[in-house]
Amino acid sequence: MKKMHMMRIIGLIVVVTMLVMAVPVTAQTRFIELDPEEGAIGDTIDVVGEGFNKSTETSDKYAIMYFAREEASTVDDIDSDVTVYEIVRGLVDLDYNGDFTIDFEVPAKLNDGEDEDDFEDVTAGTYYVYVCHYFEGNPPVVSPIRAYAEFTVIGGEISIDPEEGVVGEEIEISGREYVDNENIAVFYDDDEIDIESGDDETDNSGDFDCTILIPESTAGAHTIKVEVGDSETEVEFTVESELVLDPTSGEAGAEVSVSGTGFERRSDVVVYFDAEEVIADTTDSDGSFEQIFTVPELEVGIYDVEAEDEDGNLDTAKFTIMVPGPTQPSPTTPTAPVPAPSPTAINISAESGKVGSDIVVTGVGFAAGGAVTIKFGDEVLDTKVADASGIFVAIVKVPSSKAGDHTITISDGTNANEVTFTVEAVPPPIPKPLLPEMGVEAKTPVTFDWEDVTADAEPVSYALQIATDDDFAEDSIVLDKTGLDESEYTTTEAESLALASRDAAYYWRVRSVDAAENEGEWTGAGEFYVSKPFSFPTWALYTLIAIGGLVLFAGGYLMGRRTAYYYTL
Repeated sequence: MKKMHMMRIIGLIVVVTMLVMAVPVTAQTRFIELDPEEGAIGDTIDVVGEGFNKSTETSDKYAIMYFAREEASTVDDIDSDVTVYEIVRGLVDLDYNGDFTIDFEVPAKLNDGEDEDDFEDVTAGTYYVYVCHYFEGNPPVVSPIRAYAEFTVIGGEISIDPEEGVVGEEIEISGREYVDNENIAVFYDDDEIDIESGDDETDNSGDFDCTILIPESTAGAHTIKVEVGDSETEVEFTVESELVLDPTSGEAGAEVSVSGTGFERRSDVVVYFDAEEVIADTTDSDGSFEQIFTVPELEVGIYDVEAEDEDGNLDTAKFTIMVPGPTQPSPTTPTAPVPAPSPTAINISAESGKVGSDIVVTGVGFAAGGAVTIKFGDEVLDTKVADASGIFVAIVKVPSSKAGDHTITISDGTNANEVTFTVEAVPPPIPKPLLPEMGVEAKTPVTFDWEDVTADAEPVSYALQIATDDDFAEDSIVLDKTGLDESEYTTTEAESLALASRDAAYYWRVRSVDAAENEGEWTGAGEFYVSKPFSFPTWALYTLIAIGGLVLFAGGYLMGRRTAYYYTL
């Protein structure tokens, strides 16, 4: 009995000893640490890993590292549980302790998975770094996930429109691919400014659109910075000088308030009226100034008023000297002869611009109270009534028109004048080709498809070309379609037959054309082949006829035998 009791005690001691000896082994875990744990695309991230397979003097051990958006655990497999990823380190050497220290760059795309349809761009948000054991062989073997760590991609991008302008200009800021549902803060030269309208946080896709006003600031480049969560993105805005007159018309000798913004800081600035100095001042710390000058004694007409600082920053405004009102002659003074009417003069606020932009048109010397017609080429833009001094002011928009010089004509039926305006048309963007895909064999009828585009001058149409050479030489073009209203085209029966008659490759391209006939660039050449329509070869047709004949003969023969059998019975 004592012996049995002792045996139990010894067995218990052995079990406890074995458990104690096993504790260090089971406590050992695999893990990886990232430094830092967040970053932008292209950033270098340091990785430390411990507890993996140990290399020996006779056997090297390796690991492989993946970057993915899909969340998984250490019981999951790459390619079955994680299907969209990027291999950021293809062969990681494990040391004699099963540890490693490496780095990787945050990728821009996840395109190492098996399904190309699932490839995606890396955007702001949460991602995962996975490490698996890698065993060399033919084929090599990758273990299930052995360790992982979470990583946050910060960043996104912003664009502004316009990228240059004057103080007080309204700027549209568009942000894309940020972290979802985060607050937005906008800074101008490190000073936070108000968001005038639009979003104050990102949407569920990490996008936002908002507007700001450019504060008083000096001429030149300034920084607009957007903070979204932990992400900071900067773009550059260029401030241009601006001169403002109040009023913009009057008689000689009148007083005019002149103010300027966007000049150099604490710089001497001179104001000129018709190239003659009328006043001098010094700008403040924001490059602004304000003064009053007297209109010189000049003839009726439209004159340039210029302001220029020491650094050559310059802006020009227009002032119209009006016809003075009539004066009553003294009884003892003979009546002075009335001067002949002044010739017409016109001015436009800009000599060039885009379709849809505003032009301020000013005219003097026209018939008092007369209807003044403003034409852009042959198109009437507006009709204004001149005041008692023969002056009018109109604001018109540049109509849809082709890039280049156009004539603006102003006429009251008796007096006329004209000026040249240059349309700076932006060609429509290049469409993205969709179908047929590169190198495929397309069935007839062949459908060509591409993405819609938009332009300043709507609506947009498309031109499609198919050629036998990728240089689209004139003699190689077999189909040339223009004026397509939709972003797709399907070949007609005749066109399909013509395409199917050729065994070699075809090439296709497309471009967009806006309503003002401004043509965008062609897409690259897409290569495709055309399947020949199914038809029986002559030998197959004869074979089928022969088989049919044999079937009929056999059927007739069997029917004859059966009939003879019945008659015999």
